[in-house]
Amino acid sequence: MFGKNDAIRIETELGAGGSGAVFKAWHTRLRKHVVITEIRSVEANDAESRRNEVEALKNIKSAYVPLVFDFLTESAGSYTVMEFVEGESLDKLLARGVKFSESQVIKWYIQLVTALETIHKQDVFHRDIKPANIMLTPGGDVCLIDFNAAMIGGNGTHHVSRSLGYASPEQNQIFQRLENARTGHASPNLQQHALHSDRPGFIETQLLDNDCQTEVRITNSIAAAPLLLGNIDWKRSDIYSLGAAMYHLLTGRRPPERAEDIIPISKLGRFNKGLVSVIELSMQIEPKKRYASAIQLAEALRNIDKGRYEQRHTHVKKAAVITTIVIITAFVVYRKKTYHNSR
Repeated sequence: MFGKNDAIRIETELGAGGSGAVFKAWHTRLRKHVVITEIRSVEANDAESRRNEVEALKNIKSAYVPLVFDFLTESAGSYTVMEFVEGESLDKLLARGVKFSESQVIKWYIQLVTALETIHKQDVFHRDIKPANIMLTPGGDVCLIDFNAAMIGGNGTHHVSRSLGYASPEQNQIFQRLENARTGHASPNLQQHALHSDRPGFIETQLLDNDCQTEVRITNSIAAAPLLLGNIDWKRSDIYSLGAAMYHLLTGRRPPERAEDIIPISKLGRFNKGLVSVIELSMQIEPKKRYASAIQLAEALRNIDKGRYEQRHTHVKKAAVITTIVIITAFVVYRKKTYHNSR
C-alpha cells in the first residue's frame, strides 16, 4: 500500500471514516503512531485540491484537535496523515451505557467549543461533529477528530455528508436535495445542473457506519453547488451538531433524525438550567436563533459556572438567614418560658 514511503508502516485498520478506510500506522521519521485516512477522489485534480486542504489544516494548533502532518499520494490512492489520539470515542462509552456528570459535560463542551473557535478562525468547518468523532483521552480531556468531511475555505462542495441525529436541519436539507436530484425528484433547475453535467454527476450514497448512521454522497458536478448549498452558515451548523452531541451525553438519548421530533431536555430529567439553555439554544431549528459564533457559545458556557456559583452562594445565604431566624425564635421562646416560670 505504501511501497514508496518507507516511513509509514501500517499496523491495523481502525474502521471507516467520512471518506474512506482509516488505519493506525507507525511513522518511523516522526517516531510516533499516526492515523492514515484514505481519500476517495472523484476528479483528476481532486488530489491537488485535497493537498491544499491538508496544508490549511496544518495551520490549526489546538490542544483539542489532532495535528495534521502530511498528505500522501500513492498508486492506490491519496491519504492524510494525522496525529493518533490515544483514548476511546464517546460513542463507544455511550453504547456501553456509561453516564456522564453535568460537570464532565460542561468541561468537554468548553473544550470542544474552544476547538471550534480555533478551526473557524482558519475558515475550517468540521461538518460531522458527533460522539463517534470525539475522543476521550486518558487524561480526561476530549479531542475533536476526523476532518475528512470538513469544508475548508469554501472548498469541499463535492462531498456532502450527514450523521443522522447530529447533522443540522439545513445540512440534512442539502443532503436531501442532492439525493432528490440523483433520483429525479428535484426541481428541474437543480436536475439540469446536477444531472446533465459533462462529467458523471454522482457516486452512490454510502452508509459508512451503521452505529453512527453516517451517510456520504460524493459528487463532482460543481455546477450544482450554488443551488445545492444555498447560503449555509457552517459556523452555526457546527454549533448545532456540537449541541446535539452534548444533548446525547447529558441525557443518554441520541437525538432523533428530525429536529422537530427532539424531546426537550427538561422532560428527560432534572439538569442544570444554564446548561440546558445553552444546548437548546444551540439546537434551534432556525440557524439565526442559534449562537452566531463559537465565541458567543464559549461566553455562554463560561457563565454557566458563574451562574451555578451564584446559585450556590444564594442558597448558602438563604440557609444562613433561616438558621439565624430559627435560633432567634428559639431564644425568644426560651426567654418567655424562663420569664413565666420565674413568676
